[in-house]
Amino acid sequence: MLDKALEVKDLSPDALDDHDTSGDRHTVTRRELARSLFVACDRLAHRQAATLVDQVLEEISETLIKGENVTLCNFGKFVIVEKKERKGRNPRTGDFALVKPRKVVSFRASKYLKSIVSKTDAAGC
Repeated sequence: MLDKALEVKDLSPDALDDHDTSGDRHTVTRRELARSLFVACDRLAHRQAATLVDQVLEEISETLIKGENVTLCNFGKFVIVEKKERKGRNPRTGDFALVKPRKVVSFRASKYLKSIVSKTDAAGC
């Protein structure tokens, strides 16, 4: 898909300084991820960047559906957690009911990501 000559910019802590510091909460969309990839990679067309983002997310999803964990170095780990049956309560009515056992996806941030986030918190960004 991508040739070996494709050069991606470094994702060092300094590269993360370009984030929005307005204090408003913001959700990053697929479109924004594709745009960032397009800007970072000179030889990648915008449509290719969007396709690449979709393929990566699809691969993560398919792996989780198979019941396997996904680890992204220096970012974190998506893990499957099996929840047991438990008593739950409807907040509107207060009625108790059994919540069936189920599998959920959980994200565990890496030490590297945690340290970067805590540094930006301490700096008041």
